[in-house]
Amino acid sequence: MLKNFLSFEKDSAFNLMKRIFHIGIFTLFLPAFWIGKYFAVLFPATHQIPAETPGWFTFTSGPNIILGILIGIGFLIISILIWKIICQTLLIILQACETYIDNNEK
Repeated sequence: MLKNFLSFEKDSAFNLMKRIFHIGIFTLFLPAFWIGKYFAVLFPATHQIPAETPGWFTFTSGPNIILGILIGIGFLIISILIWKIICQTLLIILQACETYIDNNEK
């Protein structure tokens, strides 16, 4: 399998773009994580904690984890859609080049 992975063979533009698309999706997870973490820290949530005296409460701030998760997932979905549009555009260009080369080789 490693021999096939490291060798170059003639492949179609569709298979090439499918591989690039999946690699690109994998690399989008890290920025989505960092954006979610950034917004979780940027907009902290205030939590009400009961004090030792009954009827009294203290307030503490912490990262807004729910907001961070939602923004991270939203960023991931939007970035995957943008990446899909870019890959589709490249696929159209590569298929046009492939067709042009096949027609001119005859």
